[in-house]
Amino acid sequence: MGLDIRVFKNLKVVENPQLDEDGEIENWETEWTPGESMKWSEEHFPGRGEGVDPDKVYTWEGTFSFRAGSYSGYGWWRRKLEEFKGDTAFQELINFADNEGTIGPVVSKKLAKDFNEHADSAREFAKTLGDAGEVWLHLYNDWEKAFEMASENGAVDFY
Repeated sequence: MGLDIRVFKNLKVVENPQLDEDGEIENWETEWTPGESMKWSEEHFPGRGEGVDPDKVYTWEGTFSFRAGSYSGYGWWRRKLEEFKGDTAFQELINFADNEGTIGPVVSKKLAKDFNEHADSAREFAKTLGDAGEVWLHLYNDWEKAFEMASENGAVDFY
């Protein structure tokens, strides 16, 4: 078990989605709904999903997925991110769920800016982590790409 991330770019509402008898999306390969996962994250981390409606079904223009790590591995990565610049940046990710939820385009734009502004110093910080630095930097780059994509009317889905 662990944390997987799906990123969507240019979400568009599907007006009449095909649903099965349980109310689940039939075209799950081309459609997505934030649903209960986003409702939970908005209850615990209000505003992170701004720009996305948990009750809508969406299609998208672009997508990207990656594994953020096992739960303990992601926890380590996030602690190192906080150690790196947590006092000045990345708070919307550091202080967010590690299991499920949605970050919408508004917060994604702010986080994309954080990742972009600190990319050079992130490479230097990774060197201080020894053998683990390469893994940390690879995930830093994945998150940067994720928030850049999602900032374009998209979303980052934690599952």
